[in-house]
Amino acid sequence: MDISGNDARARAGAKIDSVLNRTMMQLLEHVEYRLITGGEDLEAIYRLRYQSYLRSGMCGPIASGMFEDRWDNLPNSYRFGVYCYGELVSTLRFHYISSEQPYSPSIDAYPEILLPRLARGETFIDGTRFAADPDSAPAPGVLPFLTLRIAMVASCYFGQDSVLTPVKLEHSAFYMRFFHAVQRSEAKQFPGVLAPIALFEIPAGENMRLTLERLPFFKSTPMEQRLMFGNPAINRLTPLSIIPTAKYYRDAA
Repeated sequence: MDISGNDARARAGAKIDSVLNRTMMQLLEHVEYRLITGGEDLEAIYRLRYQSYLRSGMCGPIASGMFEDRWDNLPNSYRFGVYCYGELVSTLRFHYISSEQPYSPSIDAYPEILLPRLARGETFIDGTRFAADPDSAPAPGVLPFLTLRIAMVASCYFGQDSVLTPVKLEHSAFYMRFFHAVQRSEAKQFPGVLAPIALFEIPAGENMRLTLERLPFFKSTPMEQRLMFGNPAINRLTPLSIIPTAKYYRDAA
């Protein structure tokens, strides 16, 4: 057993996490999350999706220059834009899934995996339609963390069993490295996109607690959680901007 090699990798990983934490905590001072409800903001995230998906081969040309689908306006759907220095840099949509509201793209794509678990009372956050503008990134490699922080805030609020992350296999190493995601399916055709997608699952509970401890910029106050997710019927009437609150945790500073 190469104990010295394992120790060296652990130290290197800790150093990378430390640099990432400092960078992210500084960037969050200039970030706002916007719960998108309609109007120009909604068109902007649909255009960003389209440009990102067209560039990566996830979709073909669309005359309108916008990418939207039948899951966008479901009652359990949340669409967010991430703004840095006032500019839209990325977007994420997710659905909170339960036996009462079993509606999301992953439910349609992997019913044989998820429907029996919903029937047993499990709940999920299904994160889809991640899109980013790499040319607007405030620093290299930060957009996935800035964007996926939304799912971490949601996880703290909803207390679901796990977060679902349908991704292309070439992106899976990121989710396994930082979130300990577990692959639940082979890559297959996924509703609404051209590329084969595999279902990965990020367990909640102890795994989520350890992730927040290791990467404290993912932390959020109950107030931030409520603003994002506490009353969607009210929030849908007008766009709502939320400022990240990780800095208010002493151990996150």
